[in-house]
Amino acid sequence: MGAIFGIDIGRYSVKMVGLKTTIRGIEHIVSKEFVFPENTGLLSDTNIEGLKEFFSIEGISSSDVIAGIPSDIVSVHTISVPFTEDKLISQAIGPELEEVSPYSLEEAVMDYNTIGKEGTKASAITFALSTDAIKQWLDALLRVGLDPNIIDISHCAYSNLSTYIKLVEPFVIIDIGHAHTSVSFINGNGLFIARDIKMSAPMMELTTDKDTMNEKVKSAFINELKLSLSMVEKRFNTNISSAVFAGRFSDKAPLFEKQLELQTFSLPLNDIVRAATDENIPVGQEYTLAFALTLRNIMRKPRNLINLRKGSFQFQRAIEQIKGRLIATLGIACLLLFMFIINMAYGYISLNHKKHTLDNKMLQVFKNAFSDEPSMGDPLGTMRYLVSKEKKKAENLSGSVPVIEILREISTGIPKEVKVDVTELSIDPEQITLRGRTPTLDGVDKIVAGIKNSSSIKDVKVIDTSKSADQKSFEFQLSITLK
Repeated sequence: MGAIFGIDIGRYSVKMVGLKTTIRGIEHIVSKEFVFPENTGLLSDTNIEGLKEFFSIEGISSSDVIAGIPSDIVSVHTISVPFTEDKLISQAIGPELEEVSPYSLEEAVMDYNTIGKEGTKASAITFALSTDAIKQWLDALLRVGLDPNIIDISHCAYSNLSTYIKLVEPFVIIDIGHAHTSVSFINGNGLFIARDIKMSAPMMELTTDKDTMNEKVKSAFINELKLSLSMVEKRFNTNISSAVFAGRFSDKAPLFEKQLELQTFSLPLNDIVRAATDENIPVGQEYTLAFALTLRNIMRKPRNLINLRKGSFQFQRAIEQIKGRLIATLGIACLLLFMFIINMAYGYISLNHKKHTLDNKMLQVFKNAFSDEPSMGDPLGTMRYLVSKEKKKAENLSGSVPVIEILREISTGIPKEVKVDVTELSIDPEQITLRGRTPTLDGVDKIVAGIKNSSSIKDVKVIDTSKSADQKSFEFQLSITLK
């Protein structure tokens, strides 16, 4: 189905276990270790070059990659809250950690697991890490071509692995490393408290091939473990009777049994592998944590699911960030432009449809009202003209003085001795325009004076007088205002 790589990144070496899930079961891909040539940490240029070759495995970039960050740089705390709803617990984690965590909410990434609910109260184990530290750590992995989608810590990985350890709970899992010792306290809910002791195998002169060690440092180490055990038993009102040693030095468990006053066991990794995968996959003890990280995505019900790289906490190189933002911005811009064009097109089509419908309705109204008249391509304009024309006719016909009477008064008002030739007579509702020709200019004045005496005439104005073309008479234009 898919490949899963668990990567244990320590201060001394990097271990990797790869498993592939198939229809038939679990297939073992790889188990290998890269010991740092320089004891200067992961970010050394020499170490980076060696890791590039170490991680040159086909398909690893597209697989599930689970990396374990050194747990001694993670701040671990347990908190209690007066409610049991998961949503409320999630919201309370930040404010609760602000009082005890060395990191502020603004400079840390956090995750948690609920470890118990009783009545109206709940308790949770929390993990916080500086964003600057994890940025630096992730940048180093990106330099070697690795981009893990899950960042876990050893305590949670061992908690998941403890599902296959058949011991009376609670018990403690101890992993002695080259820089520090991881101590994970396990009960029925999984990990309920974790500690990291700043004592390591080199300090105790502990090696894989000898059972001797620096007794003075060993004594100090035992005292640190006893102190941790005592604090946990007192705080959680419990009794821890077993200790399981895991990792490269798991076979040294008998060396500590007498001084710890506990039953000590070496973690049976191959038995756990067989129980978890139904396969006889040989995995060395030094790969315990790497295998536990890999198993996280194969287990049906892991006890603890911590991911310090989740939600918005996704770091990439600067150039990748810029590319990503440009692509995202361009995509959003194209989407907005597409939506704008669609909106404009829809608006245009809708308006065009409405206009077409309205034109058809107006044409139908015109045909119903003026069946004998052509629309001339503008039914509304034609209707306005025809209505105005009919209105004027109606006003003329319904006026206080009939048109024929007004014409009679104008004709009577023109003196009989004045010879006049009327060339145009235009009648409007309120005024009449009269154009004509008379032999003398004095004749025009007599015509004006005669018409003014009519009872229906309000005023008469001379608009224009001029010599005729043959110079034998005068042409004139009068504006006659009706009362």
